[in-house]
Amino acid sequence: MKYDITLERIANCYYNLGLERARLRDLSGAAELLKKSLLFDKYQKDARNLLGLIFFECGETTDALVQWVISMNLLPQDNIADYYLDEIQRKPAILKICSENVKRYNQALDYAQNNNEDLAIMQLNRVIEDRPNYIKAHILLALLYMKREDWVKAGRSLYKVLKIDRNNPKALVLMDEVKQNTGRKEVEQSRLKNAFSHRKMIDDDVLVPQEVKQISPWMVVIYILTGVVLALFSFYLLVLPAHIKKQNVLNNQEMISYTEKLDQSNREYASLKEDYEALKAKYDSTYQQVQQYENANASFMGQYQSLNQIEAAYNSGDVVTAATLYTSLDSSAITDPTMQSRLQNIKSYMEGNVYQTLANMGTNEWNSGNLEQALKYYQLSIAIRQEPENMYLYARLQQAMGKTEDANKLFDQIVGEHPDSPYAERARQARGY
Repeated sequence: MKYDITLERIANCYYNLGLERARLRDLSGAAELLKKSLLFDKYQKDARNLLGLIFFECGETTDALVQWVISMNLLPQDNIADYYLDEIQRKPAILKICSENVKRYNQALDYAQNNNEDLAIMQLNRVIEDRPNYIKAHILLALLYMKREDWVKAGRSLYKVLKIDRNNPKALVLMDEVKQNTGRKEVEQSRLKNAFSHRKMIDDDVLVPQEVKQISPWMVVIYILTGVVLALFSFYLLVLPAHIKKQNVLNNQEMISYTEKLDQSNREYASLKEDYEALKAKYDSTYQQVQQYENANASFMGQYQSLNQIEAAYNSGDVVTAATLYTSLDSSAITDPTMQSRLQNIKSYMEGNVYQTLANMGTNEWNSGNLEQALKYYQLSIAIRQEPENMYLYARLQQAMGKTEDANKLFDQIVGEHPDSPYAERARQARGY
């Protein structure tokens, strides 16, 4: 229970940080924080719903719908995601426009990749006209303008992106390059430098008295030196010691405060790291179990479909297809008792009559002069059941077709594996020994 509460607190912290970023229009940063919140607690519906709103604001309607649907499936009671989905369903034109815009964006991307920049820009302008907040379209349009060195138009597109998402990383990088090529960066740096520099005095800043008393230069020097000595004496005797003492006290208090905060932060970090490692281990274990289940399920479904196809082909009289599927089946991978029972039933009629039917078909094709087709039928028959007679006929057909090496191997197999068969002697004669 303590473990779950800790994860929930972490998720809530990330959600609050993401909410604050979203209020500041830092949508990219907010999205990353909300994803981390959902990583620690997938039932944090406020984080998921806000993430959907951010996707929708950035023009990614499909991603927004996915988040809201997941939110409704996990927590259907009192969920504002139901309102968002209902609003979109009552306005089917939104979905249609979004779908068309995705197709246009993909088409524009294809045009851009194939150097059809004019068509790509035209498509992107149509997308932006329908969906002004589609960030991907603005960024791709800016890239196309930058390729043409039309830096002003590129800057306008990137400015629109930053109005939507003020810290979009791609837009910031591209905008920096645009400013360098337009000279805007040097202007901004110059303004920043002037803002922190001393302003030059002008004549109006100097107040000139109407009457000036004449003082000798030596007296002026004496007055200045006397003032400097008195000021230094007062400073070192009265001001400096008190200031140093006060500053030392403040520094000591600040150091103590920083040390306490650092210790607390280290403890919290160690606790969070331990929780994270435990959560990661649990996630890895669960992920491996899911992968094993999916692999086992896929293998079972494949075996089930293969057996269905074999039975369907056999029942329809298509013994060639049935035999082809049967010979390509990996029977050792079938471990389910029900599937093994079905496999034994199939094996019984395959080795009972199908193999001989195929051999007869091969003989008929041989007699008709279709040697390649006859070779195929004999090969399937032997793959099901190695009957000496069919092996011998298959070897003689190979010998007749000039495949002497393959035929000799089969003759040797008949002699070695079926020495008591009448076809063993025939194989020796055909082999020539």
